[in-house]
Amino acid sequence: MKIVALSCTQKRLPSLTDALLDAAVSGVLREVGDARIQRIRLIDHRIGMCEGEDTCLDPEVGRCTLDDDFEHVVELADGAQAMLLAMPVYAGNVPAVLKIFQERLKSFMNARHRPFGNLLVGTIVHSRTMLTEPALGALFPWYLRLKNRNVASACVTQNGHQDLTRTAAPDLCVAVGRQLGMSLAAVRSPADDRTALPVVQSPVRPRCGDPAASPSGG
Repeated sequence: MKIVALSCTQKRLPSLTDALLDAAVSGVLREVGDARIQRIRLIDHRIGMCEGEDTCLDPEVGRCTLDDDFEHVVELADGAQAMLLAMPVYAGNVPAVLKIFQERLKSFMNARHRPFGNLLVGTIVHSRTMLTEPALGALFPWYLRLKNRNVASACVTQNGHQDLTRTAAPDLCVAVGRQLGMSLAAVRSPADDRTALPVVQSPVRPRCGDPAASPSGG
């Protein structure tokens, strides 16, 4: 089983984003022992901005014509069933390196198979102060377009902490990875092979106007 670990930081190593992503990877490996992790750091690849010519949408072209590392990154993710995505928040939204990559994926809009699509996803967002939740929300139109399903998310804010890796943040990221791993395991094993938990029904409550609900003795 192949899982993409996508780092969307714009910093070189070492980076907090990669440390949190590593924690999430360890969580996946707890649940899916045979997982193959394909790490991709977008900043380490030469990916130019979309020039908006839309020639890639022409069926006779069918691909982005820019000459850079974009197709190589797409190939690295080929065959993946899930993705862990970790990103920082620089200006209240997704980082530029990820936005550029999102726009370049438009070249597959008319393709039957969309790279980085049809995946189970675990998402990690971190920032110095606030705005992690809006940045997380900004990812969901992209996920929906690619038919991805986000199964777990963690938003962590540094605030006064000098080093987030010395807080509970890595534990949260491990939990994201474990949740993704358990979701993959559920997809892999047929429902009939899994233990069904009993359904607990609440006792029936009387409805307003029923005799049992009326005060006794008038």
